[in-house]
Amino acid sequence: MRFSLAVTAASVVILAAASAVPSASIGHAVAAADCSETTARQLVAQHNLNDFDLPNPVVQVLCGSFTGPSSEALAVTIAAPTCWGVQHWAVFSFTGGAWQLVLDKHLWVFKLVAVGSDIREVAPVFRRGDPRCLPSGGKHARIWHWDGARLAPGPWKQVGKGEPQAKGFYSPSHNIYCGMSDDHTYRLVDCASYKPPQRAALKPSGRVTICRDRGTSNRCNIGNPGEGTPTLAYGRQATVGRFRCRSLRSGVRCFVISTKKGFLISRSGVKRVG
Repeated sequence: MRFSLAVTAASVVILAAASAVPSASIGHAVAAADCSETTARQLVAQHNLNDFDLPNPVVQVLCGSFTGPSSEALAVTIAAPTCWGVQHWAVFSFTGGAWQLVLDKHLWVFKLVAVGSDIREVAPVFRRGDPRCLPSGGKHARIWHWDGARLAPGPWKQVGKGEPQAKGFYSPSHNIYCGMSDDHTYRLVDCASYKPPQRAALKPSGRVTICRDRGTSNRCNIGNPGEGTPTLAYGRQATVGRFRCRSLRSGVRCFVISTKKGFLISRSGVKRVG
């Protein structure tokens, strides 16, 4: 009787100990997929998807059964340090105990959205003549669906109306460049000059922000406009939505049409007008 009780007690201890062992270590069971930002960073690095070598390229992580019923998948959008923050996205499927790359897309996109087991992709629409950084045709969207073998895209559908077409231009001397936009992404006029290094931004309210760089640190972030930026001849003007800019021999004057508030930027500096 004492021997039977001892065996029974030992069996209870062994069963309790076995129940405490993680399921991944019992037999050949495989741990569940870890759909997380940490995993996304590792996968982006492993597959060389960090186009700009950023320290943290992951913008968004989306988890779902995007690669078939009961599947485990991870979608990630990847950062770009340019005028458009996301220009690359990818999808991974957890298969055979490891993450497999099933979709790799280079495309400017907004935030991805899970629609059931599908992925909804929204992207800007470029009109003919749009500067590279200023799409003006609104937004279109499409659905990515698993067809049994791959993620396949549906047709594009317009989901956002076009807005006033953004414009950019140089002054005739090419010492000043301006960008004008009045849409959901940017509602402002932004002008900069190389000599002296300075920048002025105008909002629809008429508020003007001025940056002057008296050192060599480029604190005003003065760069270059896109290739093919046109020149606005002296005496000509450009209008975008509520804004207007005029090219003058004394500089470039930009203002809100309804209030005439704005700025004049030239080699003499920046001053508020209106």
